[in-house]
Amino acid sequence: MRFRFEMDGDSYSKHKDSFKRLLAKHGLRWRGSLDRPFWASGTERVTAVFDRDTEKDLLRSALLIWESANKSRLLEDLKAWAWEIGVKASEDRSPSTEEVSDEVEQALRYWDIVWKPNVDWLRSQGRPKAWIEADLKRWKQRRQERQRELIGQATD
Repeated sequence: MRFRFEMDGDSYSKHKDSFKRLLAKHGLRWRGSLDRPFWASGTERVTAVFDRDTEKDLLRSALLIWESANKSRLLEDLKAWAWEIGVKASEDRSPSTEEVSDEVEQALRYWDIVWKPNVDWLRSQGRPKAWIEADLKRWKQRRQERQRELIGQATD
């Protein structure tokens, strides 16, 4: 079972402390990474998908996805929290991120074949180290964007 909580970035930023306190109260702990943020307990999981404007260092929107086999007290508290701050909450019947992760990883492997800079070849051609590092940094950012895009397509 999944529920989605969609909000603009400003709303999430203002209320993220209360959101994190709510998760901690119900025993969920940070288990993710900056690329794939999520909090989990033995029976529940909350995943976040953030749409950021990297140039302006601004959060445009946030999507929080609660997942568990059964409804729980945390879900009810999240719904109350969402209602209190004016966030849209809805049940999500699409496949979970874990269910599509193999497909996403496969698509990213193909994407990497085309777009990942070949560092050894670039060095052999005399490309400056700073340029190679910039190429790799740009590739990593684009790869993260592509990963978010693929997960969004697969779970919508």
